[in-house]
This record gives sequence, structure tokens and C-alpha cells, in this order.
Amino acid sequence: MATTTFNGTVRSDGDIKATTKNTTTGAFVDYAVIKAAGGMEIEKVASTGNNIVAAGTSTGTNNASLGTAATIFKVTPNDHGTGIADDAINTFVNKIGGLIYTTILIDLHGGLASGGAANDIIGTDGGAANAYIAELTTGVNGIPMEVEFSCLEVPTGGDPDINLNCGATATDAENAAISSGTEILNNGDLTLGFYVSADAGSTLAALTKKYLYLTTGDATEAAYTAGKLVIKITGAAFDYNNG
Repeated sequence: MATTTFNGTVRSDGDIKATTKNTTTGAFVDYAVIKAAGGMEIEKVASTGNNIVAAGTSTGTNNASLGTAATIFKVTPNDHGTGIADDAINTFVNKIGGLIYTTILIDLHGGLASGGAANDIIGTDGGAANAYIAELTTGVNGIPMEVEFSCLEVPTGGDPDINLNCGATATDAENAAISSGTEILNNGDLTLGFYVSADAGSTLAALTKKYLYLTTGDATEAAYTAGKLVIKITGAAFDYNNG
């Protein structure tokens, strides 16, 4: 059947499915199902475009950061820099009422390394440029008001003293200092279960420096062999349309 336009209520005694047909085998693959018994299921994750992630599926090279909630809530997270390996990061944005929660999961063992001098940027080993973990905008993340930082696995291999900074420049590289940065959290050596919460600060709230970087407190030029971090930013969504 070609494209059909209905005027009025559409009813079905069974499920309504969105499918695609394999041009070679003729087999159909279900992507979404509106169940006759109630509810909606997402059966598959597309390889491109905005996706909703179902249990047991994945979105590929950029993890779930550009898929989850993008279609339902019309909030598409900003990407991380090319100097952060895709395997090392997963970003989610959820808008609930007047607040926007940005959650960044960092797996340091996913290809990241610390630098050879104190306050150097953590990123893909080899001095990769654009090593920011997030670009914040009011349209996507709201006006930042609180930052939380947790350690769920102690960093090993690279430096365990990991801090959070914001900068005005997107091109800063791993194993180098931030060219125009402001320290948001000075954490010291991370321990299992470490947690800190802080005011986002006037600089971050104004988003005059909108790129987030992880930096090291000491000089340890080495690749990470372990380390899992969670960074959560709470922002106020004064723009109802969210950008």
C-alpha cells in the first residue's frame, strides 16, 4: 500500500505496527508497535536519526547520547568533542517539569588518558583535540544551577586526581592545559563512592564558558585501566520550547 491519509479516527482490532521491508528477502522488521492491549513498544533502534532505545538494544558508535528521549521530549543532547572516544562516554538529557537533567557517564577505560602535567586535560590518548565531555547550551541543558560528581569505580592507570572545569574553547586537547578555563570542582584523588554537589557558579550559569573538561590534579601521563564517573547537571528550563 502506498502512503494513505486518513481523516478521522483510525481503529484496529489488533496491533498497529511501523515496519520496514528487506528488499532482498522480503522479510519485515517491526520498529514500533502500538499494542491493542494498551501501551507502545519500540522494537528496534535505527542506525541513523533520532532513536528511542528499547531494552537489549544499542544505538552504535555514539552510545545513547543522541537517541534517548530525543523523539519523545524533543531534547537532543549536544555531542561531546572528537577528543573523547565514543566508547568512553554516554550522555542523557531529560526534561521534567521546569528542570532539565543532563547526566554524563564516563568510562575512563574506554580509551582516555591523563596528561604529563598538573591540570592537563583528560581525553583520547595522543593529544587529541576537542577533548571536551559536553557542550552546554540553554536550549538543551537549561540554565545550570547545580553540578554533581560521583565515582563508581576508582581510576587506575592514569591519574586518580580528577577535576571538572569549564572553558570557552572547544579545541583544547588531551595532555594540554585549558586555554581559558574555570575550575568548577576540585576533587582530589577519587575514592570509591566519592560524591560532591556544588552550585554551578556564575560562570557556568551564564554559559560564558560552555565546554566541560576533565583535568588531572597531578602529572601522570598514562592511559586509564579503570574508572567510572557520573556527572549530573541540573538546569532550569525557562524557555518552554527548550530551544
